[in-house]
Amino acid sequence: MDEEAPTLPKLVAGEIDEFEQQVSDYMNGKISEVKFQKIRLQLGVYAQRQEGVQMQRIKIPCGKLSSAQLRKLADVSDKYASGFFHLTTRQDAQLYYVNLETVPDMMRDLASAGITTREACGNTIRNVTASPITGASPTETFDVTPYAEAFKQFMLRNPICQNMGRKFKVCFESNPDIDNAGIRIHDLGFRARVREEDGKHGFQVYVGGGLGASPSLGHLWTEFMPVEEMIPFSASVVRIFDRYGERKVRMKARMKFLVRKLGFEKFREVVEQERTSLEVDPSWNDYLEAIDWEHETPKPNGHDLPDAPGWVEDDPDFAEWRRKNVSPAGVEGYSIVNVRVLLGDVPADTARALADMIDTHADGSIRITIQQNFVVRWVPDQSIPSLYADLKEAGISDSGADTFEDVTACPGADTCRLGITSAKGLATKLTSMMDNGLGKYKETLGDLRIKISGCPNACAQHVSASIGFQGASITREGRSVPAEMLFLGGGLYGDDSRLAMPVTKIPTRNAPKVVQRLLEVYEREKEDGEHFDLTMKRLGAKYIKEAVSEFNEIPSYEDDPDFYTDWGHEEKKFAVQQGVRGECAGVTVEEKIPVFSDAERRLERAQALFLHGDYEACINELYLACSESAHVPLYTKLVDPFTPEQTIWEFENLIVRTGETDEKWFDVSSRLGEYRNGEASASKAIEFLEIAKSFHSDCERVQEQLIA
Repeated sequence: MDEEAPTLPKLVAGEIDEFEQQVSDYMNGKISEVKFQKIRLQLGVYAQRQEGVQMQRIKIPCGKLSSAQLRKLADVSDKYASGFFHLTTRQDAQLYYVNLETVPDMMRDLASAGITTREACGNTIRNVTASPITGASPTETFDVTPYAEAFKQFMLRNPICQNMGRKFKVCFESNPDIDNAGIRIHDLGFRARVREEDGKHGFQVYVGGGLGASPSLGHLWTEFMPVEEMIPFSASVVRIFDRYGERKVRMKARMKFLVRKLGFEKFREVVEQERTSLEVDPSWNDYLEAIDWEHETPKPNGHDLPDAPGWVEDDPDFAEWRRKNVSPAGVEGYSIVNVRVLLGDVPADTARALADMIDTHADGSIRITIQQNFVVRWVPDQSIPSLYADLKEAGISDSGADTFEDVTACPGADTCRLGITSAKGLATKLTSMMDNGLGKYKETLGDLRIKISGCPNACAQHVSASIGFQGASITREGRSVPAEMLFLGGGLYGDDSRLAMPVTKIPTRNAPKVVQRLLEVYEREKEDGEHFDLTMKRLGAKYIKEAVSEFNEIPSYEDDPDFYTDWGHEEKKFAVQQGVRGECAGVTVEEKIPVFSDAERRLERAQALFLHGDYEACINELYLACSESAHVPLYTKLVDPFTPEQTIWEFENLIVRTGETDEKWFDVSSRLGEYRNGEASASKAIEFLEIAKSFHSDCERVQEQLIA
């Protein structure tokens, strides 16, 4: 007998049912490719490099998973995908080779465990990330998890962030001295602060950071913002970004470009004006009443601690693993264990084994790191040897997590439509050298990081690495050669974070030799106590380019055909995909152009419904007429909302609040919503009809001004 499926929340079930119908309509030619792309991206469904299959991104807020959720990821990986899931640098999980028609059932399976894919992609607020050790760290200011989760909950499905010009990324850090979150490479970065004079909790705030082809470090907004201001401030920033952000030129549409365009002080001014104009919303800070702790405490898991096998203490690998992967937790007698996941890929069976381990040895939870690893918190010290034995049996006991030997890589050209080179292939090669050619540096350069992205989009965050590689290509004698743009000297250090400097382009096949040479240069040229990053910055790009110049040489194809292949793909010819559009956010508008005649027909139907005494249907039709009226000037501004509610809100935010129409519409979204959601009557219908006609006329005037 099949196990009865759990009942999903009505809203979630309805969304998935609607998407299932949209998938069917798309496959039957009833929905265009462009419109369907907007729909599926909002739910985390990407087209993969391989035709006919999808990549599914899954949001894991704060990277936080229960053992049950980890098992669910394993199950859906086996059932719907390729038998593994990939950990990303933003604490998401990704599945590959998913058939589109099975996606709705997969979403239901995930939702049954409290996991969502909504707004994992698209022009939305992406996954909210946080330090993986927050709550358990012995040196943190306070646990930021409840604040990050409140931010996520407030923004999820919120109309203010469903149709922005580009994606928006947010992170939270709890520690004053380390930066496990990357607070200056996000659109909004929050670091926990406590005000000395009164013990008040708040945040240091950075705005306008981001990586990609044009990286920027965030600007310091304030050293202290009370926790009560976190959500209203963020809402103000998002509304300003939605209102004034670029929409025509996609490559210039992130918030960092708006900050550059306006200048930081002007940007601050308009955000503060917006904050002042917002009416108080009680939901901003409801969550604060439930927070009665500053730090987590260990939770009994109901299991007796197992004894470790006798061989563990004599295993030299155990000693190294414990030294590199284990650190004290915030309560004496407990530890934090960093589980190294090679290339961020987690086979389903490994995930199940790990779920059992965190139930047995910890508190039944685990967190994903931005280095594509797992962190297990609250492991009793006496359980460390037995946990190691279980990790070793599962094949995930490698030491050196989050160190020089732990190379970060995005999926690259293996599966991504934008990937130029195989980031995973090069990462695999470099990892294999950690036991021989590069092994001598593992102890002395432990905090040096190598990160590899397959294209300029920087999904592996290579611009924040000590040594970063960005996929590229070189043409020699009419043939494409896989290449890497070399970046040096970056690092995530909170206030002192640095962007890596671009140095030179080198053939991919020579990248391992370049790493070896760079480390030799560092050993030779460093000053006393000088970090690798600072040595590289001091020496400068010109010096380093000359130091690695011999590795720019490319042999002829006849002499060395393998040189023209990518790492891990020696069996096939390297070629850059031409004419393939990436899907980081998708198009801004679809091809069906809204027209005022659609709204006028609805106004006529509403009048007929009124004459028949169907006031509820009349009011609903008037609301839809207002939405279609507003859609026309919004479309001209390259804004194409998904729903009538979003359309009217975007009209208020982008047109009314910019002074392009009468101030009487300043709160149009709430006013029209009151008519739609209130009790229907003849008098209400008559009032709404006059308002809808006036609104339609003003929308026509706005459109005339926009196209003049």
